Amino acid sequence: MEDPRSLLQQRPSIEEISERYEQMQQRLLDRLNIEVGPLAWALWDPVSRAGCAEFPDIFDAESRVLQSWRAPGNLPDAVWSRAVEIVQEITVEYGFDEPEIIVNRSGDHEITGNDQYGAVYQFGTAADTVLVITTGCHLFAAAKG
Repeated sequence: MEDPRSLLQQRPSIEEISERYEQMQQRLLDRLNIEVGPLAWALWDPVSRAGCAEFPDIFDAESRVLQSWRAPGNLPDAVWSRAVEIVQEITVEYGFDEPEIIVNRSGDHEITGNDQYGAVYQFGTAADTVLVITTGCHLFAAAKG
């Protein structure tokens, strides 16, 4: 089994990966707004930080839930498949797997996707439309030096 610190050294820093996912998130918000909206995206939750449950002995690393976004109202069933195509098209560019369907019924849809570092996004629509991205565990840039 590989040394946890060595494994984390191979990953981008938490600062680098957060910036990368924030870029992905902004692209998602913009494209969804243009192609299946308009959507009045608003900040739902600020960034939150946590230690790394999978690496409990590493104290100079963390995972983050990036700013979470919500748009009031539901995406109509007629445009949901296009929304999923947009999410898949963009997230795959950032190393995420094909989306997994969590819920798919009239008026209530949710997908999720993961990447090689343990990051996950959740995108769904029911009463509101939401987008949440959580990073995997990454060392701080200062700890990688």
